[in-house]
Amino acid sequence: MFSVIIPLYNKEQSVTNTLQSVLNQTFAEFEVVIVNDGSTDNSVEKVEAFKDPRIRLIHQANAGVSAARNKGIEEAKHEWIAFLDGDDLWMEEHLQVLNQMIQEYPEYKVFCTSYIRSNQMLPAFQDASIIVIEDYFKEAIKGHFFWTSVACIHISVFEEVGGFNDNLNRGEDLELWTRIGRKFSFVRSNKITGMYRVEAENRSDLNFILEKSRVFNYNFNECTSDTERAYYKKQISRVLRSFLKQKNINNFLKLKQRHKTNVRFRDILKR
Repeated sequence: MFSVIIPLYNKEQSVTNTLQSVLNQTFAEFEVVIVNDGSTDNSVEKVEAFKDPRIRLIHQANAGVSAARNKGIEEAKHEWIAFLDGDDLWMEEHLQVLNQMIQEYPEYKVFCTSYIRSNQMLPAFQDASIIVIEDYFKEAIKGHFFWTSVACIHISVFEEVGGFNDNLNRGEDLELWTRIGRKFSFVRSNKITGMYRVEAENRSDLNFILEKSRVFNYNFNECTSDTERAYYKKQISRVLRSFLKQKNINNFLKLKQRHKTNVRFRDILKR
């Protein structure tokens, strides 16, 4: 039913718990495709300690998370692709919730649940309601609800819009959601079934290159709706404000020049 794609690069401190959270799922019809993206630590040994036949470990030279996820999609044997990063966690019912959503909404192809950060507490009462989001950009402008590690997408969607852009090193997931959002509706459960581990290793900005970010490469001429245009104006303005706060004038000027006809100073100052 599900192919669980886990890109792996130097996650020896985290991957054991991540993989165990998959094997603990109450819904057991899945395979795990782990793409080792040229790890140089003991990540591979941690994975090889598991003897579950549902796990497949694939090796490639280091090419980045997008290339690793794309390789996992290419190798997937099932029609539903669920993603999980090598340092995040699922609650035991994650795949069960997704399966129920897929059964209840058979005409849709893009699903997600909700998540918390590891420095947050689970709410005492969880809202398990499900909503259909017809306009991705209208919802995403409020906040990035479609987080990779709780996303589940039918394989045919990638055949139509393509995979992750491996020329980007920042926001590559959000760039893909943009392409999906132009053509598909999203079904979201408010039930929390995933955890983003803020303290995990390799969550670093050291490899940030502005010219390889989605905000720099976004082409306003490709936008298909007013809500998409408003969404990207907000995202670019937020990054510009961040550069100002950091006194990173070089990147500020490059990004502002890139989008000078679409993002005004009043947009940058607006919150």
